[in-house]
Amino acid sequence: MTLASVPDKQAYRREAKARIAGLTPEQKHSYSALACANLLWLPEFLQARTILAYRPVRGECAPDVLVRIARGQGVRVAFPLCVEGNALALYLACSEEDFRPGAYGIAEPNPTRCARVAPQEIDFAVIPGLAFDAACNRLGRGAGYYDRFLAAFGGIKAGLAYDCQIFPAIPADEHDVGMDFVATNNGIIVKNQQ
Repeated sequence: MTLASVPDKQAYRREAKARIAGLTPEQKHSYSALACANLLWLPEFLQARTILAYRPVRGECAPDVLVRIARGQGVRVAFPLCVEGNALALYLACSEEDFRPGAYGIAEPNPTRCARVAPQEIDFAVIPGLAFDAACNRLGRGAGYYDRFLAAFGGIKAGLAYDCQIFPAIPADEHDVGMDFVATNNGIIVKNQQ
């Protein structure tokens, strides 16, 4: 499928979902670990005291290795909770017991068990997406939760993806927030260094 001339975000979402679905569970596990390993050596990650991660859903590239290593190094790890107005609230979660089933089938931190953190406390945010491109643009699932959060976020933004989720270019609107880095199983894309 050639998408370069198609401005329709839904076409890119469909293609990205098909590419992800084409990976085996073993590939997803291995590629996720490799993508995490590529982020681990960034100076910006090594200097972070509090990071934002996410719980993967529907075959997304999983930040599990990154979360485990960060916690082992004494880094605080926050996770998003979907709240009213398609917004994200951030909570520190330390174990599996700190999560509950949440919106869209995503495990979310339980606010009765976890401490809330302000966005300005996050140094480094690991962000999911369906598709990314060579300019570090990000295409999410369409609800805008992350774009709303990222619009006011001042820390480092790093997308995490399988290499099959990288397109030469994807449509980006004014409100879409790009990444500083995108880590895949094949390396790191740095914004403005194509």
